[in-house]
Order: sequence, then C-alpha cells, then structure tokens
Amino acid sequence: MLEGEAHRTTDVGELDQVTTLFRDSGWPAERDGDAVTAPYSAQSAGPPPWYLYRFAVRTAVGVALTAPHGATHWRFA
Repeated sequence: MLEGEAHRTTDVGELDQVTTLFRDSGWPAERDGDAVTAPYSAQSAGPPPWYLYRFAVRTAVGVALTAPHGATHWRFA
C-alpha cells in the first residue's frame, strides 16, 4: 500500500518526456495540449484524453504472503 499526494501536471516538457517513454515501449501515445491521447488503450481507462499525475509517496507498507510472512513499513522524507 502506498500513501502520499497526487497532483496533476500540465508541464509540457514532462508530458512530452512521458509520452516519449510510452511510444518507446510500444504504445503510440501523444501529448495533446495538457493531456495524453492515443488511438487505443485499456477499456478500463475510458476514452481519451488522459491526464498525467505526479505521485509523491509518504509511506509504504509491504506484506509477505508466503513464509516467513511478516510486514514492513517505510516512511519517506
């Protein structure tokens, strides 16, 4: 589980950088103004445009599902 804050980014440079990474991995995404578009996506994503968010993690919890089991909690400054 992750806890933190998400904020929408409209920075053109950041959007171009992310859509370039998407294209390099095989998804033909493009920046359209302050959003991302593509000719297709997962049905659960809904229709374009899609907006980019930056997520700043404050805490994380990991739980082991197999032996020896246990949980770990991290805090990030």
